[in-house]
Amino acid sequence: MEEIGGMQDHFMVLGRKCAIEKVAAFLAVLAARAGRPMQSGTVLTLPMYRSDIADFLGLSSETISRAFSHLKDEGAIRLITAKDILIPDMGALLACAEND
Repeated sequence: MEEIGGMQDHFMVLGRKCAIEKVAAFLAVLAARAGRPMQSGTVLTLPMYRSDIADFLGLSSETISRAFSHLKDEGAIRLITAKDILIPDMGALLACAEND
């Protein structure tokens, strides 16, 4: 039942959200599942390349890059490396996931 609920959430994300909201929601879910709490926030190591994230979310790689840049500019994420992301304030990321 949990997997079915996760699939339903995924389809809702694909159908009803803009690109930035999709990426923010994706990062929030990953952080909740696999993030490492640190003093400065939550560190998340992406389990896939950005092109794979694009395929998963039904977006282009360029759109993923623009969304990451937007989230970075908003202060919702900080890019540590190409694969490691710091989420200094989960509330800010969730706000981006709800309404850009």
